[in-house]
Amino acid sequence: MRAVSASTSNLDPYRAGVELGESVASIEPEVVFLFSSIQYAVPDLLEGLHDAVGRDDLIVFGNSGDGCFETAGVFDFGAAVLALTSKGHVRWKIDVLTGLKDGFVERLGSLLSHLASASEVPQFAYLVTDFRVDAGQIETTLQKYATFPIVGGLAMDDRRGLGSYVYINREVRSDTLALLSAYGDIGFSIALGNAQRPIGHPGHIDAAAANQVRQIDGISAAAFIERETGKPVLQSDRGVLSVRLMDSAALDEGRLRSIMLKAQSSPGAIGFFGGMESGDWLQVCQANPEQMLGEVEQIAVSLRERGKAPAGALIVSCTGRKSFLGKEIEREVDALNRAFPPGLPLAGFPSRGEIAPLPRHDGYTHTLFHNMTYVVLLIWQ
Repeated sequence: MRAVSASTSNLDPYRAGVELGESVASIEPEVVFLFSSIQYAVPDLLEGLHDAVGRDDLIVFGNSGDGCFETAGVFDFGAAVLALTSKGHVRWKIDVLTGLKDGFVERLGSLLSHLASASEVPQFAYLVTDFRVDAGQIETTLQKYATFPIVGGLAMDDRRGLGSYVYINREVRSDTLALLSAYGDIGFSIALGNAQRPIGHPGHIDAAAANQVRQIDGISAAAFIERETGKPVLQSDRGVLSVRLMDSAALDEGRLRSIMLKAQSSPGAIGFFGGMESGDWLQVCQANPEQMLGEVEQIAVSLRERGKAPAGALIVSCTGRKSFLGKEIEREVDALNRAFPPGLPLAGFPSRGEIAPLPRHDGYTHTLFHNMTYVVLLIWQ
């Protein structure tokens, strides 16, 4: 497996695509992961990339984000790619669902069931979707039907919440969920960073519907958070306070949920990015920059110590982390650059939510939906 990454901030989307394509064309890529800030979410970017690479069978796959990641750093404005070639040892397959309000869950379940029951199951897949989707329903469906690891996230814009886009070959799409599955001789490793300092005690969710939690431990959700933290939830807590959600049937599958301060459905209710269910448990957590970045450093070292030399890496990291960490978000890229030989090809994006399983000693958990989380996918052959 060979990989090359590149980034550009050329103001002209077509010329930006050409620059990216020319930077990776020498390896004759089979697949190119493409990430960009929202200003580049136009077909011209993809046309320039295809024109410069010059392969009719090139697969381009990716999405818009709150900027992008690349080996050279973190960019608020621009586009980045990770190009891979395996000389035919790896096969890639794209599946697309459109119209995310029309029987979306059933169609996603059917797709995953088909992939899981085929004669050859993907080694892993990258999933991206428009952020205007019920992430809790995605998680529930992935938990039920996905038998192989899936990494990805919700596409994003520049935090204005106006729209997001998915890139599929030469097309820029919205209202879309897309899955890129990898088959054949490809190795990978997934790691997550979601360290947060716990506050108070875990609480039992008594009443919840979709992304709204109404009652915890016999009191309103707002009263519970105030009881555990000693103060009411404030607008300034966004990105600082989260909760760790624990499924009552799988306590080892903890994941973070961020508070949505403007999404209360009734007095005392609290909205979260991603669904919760009555019977689950949660604990309030507080973000700490040094704890979060220290965990990123540890992840990079642990990945290096596994002894595999990666060809490239994908990063999906919450836009909430980018907002909270400020310029220190660069350390999420720097950590990998220091852990591996100089010039490790990597690309990725700040997301509205992250999708990945949790690593464990015997493989991975179910694929889950996360907030305020740093996800790394290393790829090798």
